[in-house]
Amino acid sequence: MDEHGLPFNLAKSFSYITLVLILISSFILTLFIGRTMISMILESQEEYALLLADNINRQIFRKFTLPVTYASGRVALSDPAQYKLLDEVIQSQLHGLQLETVRMYDEHYTVLYSTDPKEVRRTDMYTAGIPLVFEGKPHHFDVLSTISYARALVTPQLKNGTFLLRTVFPLTIDKDFKGLRVHGEAVPVLGVLEVIQDLTSSYQSTIRAQWMMIAGFLISALILFFLIQLVASRAEETLSRRMARNRQLEAQLHQAEKLASMGRVVASIAHEIRNPLGIIRSSSEFLIRRHKSEDAVQQAMLTAIYDESCRLGTTVNDFLDYARPRTPRKDDVNVPEVINKAMVFLEGEFQRQQVVIHSSLGPSLIVKGDADLLYRAFYNILANAEQAMNGPGEIFIDSRLSADGHTVITFRDTGPGFSPEAIEKATDPFFTTKDSGTGLGLPIVQTIISSHDGKLSLSNASGGGALVTVNFPPAVSKE
Repeated sequence: MDEHGLPFNLAKSFSYITLVLILISSFILTLFIGRTMISMILESQEEYALLLADNINRQIFRKFTLPVTYASGRVALSDPAQYKLLDEVIQSQLHGLQLETVRMYDEHYTVLYSTDPKEVRRTDMYTAGIPLVFEGKPHHFDVLSTISYARALVTPQLKNGTFLLRTVFPLTIDKDFKGLRVHGEAVPVLGVLEVIQDLTSSYQSTIRAQWMMIAGFLISALILFFLIQLVASRAEETLSRRMARNRQLEAQLHQAEKLASMGRVVASIAHEIRNPLGIIRSSSEFLIRRHKSEDAVQQAMLTAIYDESCRLGTTVNDFLDYARPRTPRKDDVNVPEVINKAMVFLEGEFQRQQVVIHSSLGPSLIVKGDADLLYRAFYNILANAEQAMNGPGEIFIDSRLSADGHTVITFRDTGPGFSPEAIEKATDPFFTTKDSGTGLGLPIVQTIISSHDGKLSLSNASGGGALVTVNFPPAVSKE
C-alpha cells in the first residue's frame, strides 16, 4: 500500500483493465461479426451462382445444343463455327457480370470451352469438384484467395481477383423445354460447367465495415475509460480527504489520550510540589527581611532561594494550567485593552532587552471570552516573541475585522522565525527550542484560544521573523 492507500491503486488498475478488456472483447466481437457477414455474403453469392449456372445451362441447351444437334447431328466444339456460336451464347449471359472465368469440361476432365481461349483442350485445369459433379453431386463450391483474411484486414485496397468463388455445376438437358420428354428421374450429365466469380468488392466492403465497427468500439471504449478515470480521480480525491481527516482525527485522539494521562500525572505531581514550594518561598522571603543587614553571602543565597522558588512556582502553575484548563467565561472582552495590559506588565523587560512595540490596535474589538485567560495567552505570545529575538528587536501588533465578522490579531517579530521542524511541533506540549523552559507556553495559548472557539496559526512573515495569528469568531450578544 502506498501513501494514497490500496483503494486508489485498485481504482486506477480497474480503469486500465476495463479499457484493455473492452478493446479485446470489441476486437473479438468485430471479427465474429465480420466472419458472420462473410458467411452471409458467401451464402448469398452461392445462391446467385447456382441461379446463374442454371440459367447458363438452360441457355446453352436451348440456344446451342439443340440447334447444333438438329443442324449437324452432333456437337463438335472442334468446329470453329460451333465454338463461336457457343461463345456468343455464353458471352451474352455474362454481359455486365463480375465473372472471372467460365469453363466447360467433358467426362475426361478436358477443357472444352473457356472464356480464355488458351485454356481450351487442357487436361490439367480440373479441380476436386469436377469429378464429384460427374459422380452425381448437384454442385460444388470453392473459395479461392491470394492472401489470408487476416492480411486482407490490414490491406488498404484489395486487388481484383483477391477473393474468388468457384462454382461447379452439371451441364444437363433442360427438362422444362417444351416437347422434351425425359423418362425416369436420372438426368444424364453432358458435361460440367465451372463459373468463377470475383468477390473482392464484397470482401472489401465487409472489411471496411469491420474497421468502422472497430473504430466505433475504440471511441466508445476511450470515452468510457475517461469517464472511469474521472470517477476514479474524484473518488481518489474524496478518499484522500477522508483518509487525511481520519489520520488527523486519529492523531488528535492519540494526542488527547496521551495528554490526558500525562495531565493526570503532572497535576498530581504539581499539586504535591506546590505546598512545600510555597513554604520554601515564604520562608526565604521571611529570612531575607529578617537578615537584611547581615552577611552579604548569606543574603545572596537567600535571595537566590526565593527567586528560584518563584520560578518553580510559575512552572508548577504552567503545568497545572495545561493539565487542568478551566472553562472560560463568556463575557464581553475588549481585546486591545487586554493586550495593552500585557504590554504594560512586560514593559520593563522590553526596555531592558531594547524591544520596541509597534501597535496598530483599534480602539475596540469585542469578543466573547474570559479576560484573565486571554491576558495569559497574549502575555505568553509577547513573552515568546521577546525571548525569540534574544536582544534588540521589534514587535508589530495589528488587528482587523474580517468581512465575515471575525476578529483577527497578528503578532510579528523581527527574530529568526520558526524552523521547518519547530513550526510543526511548536504547539506540542514540552517541545521547546530554548535551553530553559517547560515547552508549555504555546500549548497553553493554543488551549486558551481553542476554548474561545478561536484559531491559532503559526507561520513565518514574508520579511522575516515569526508571525502569530489569532482568529476569534464573531461576538454574539447576550439576550
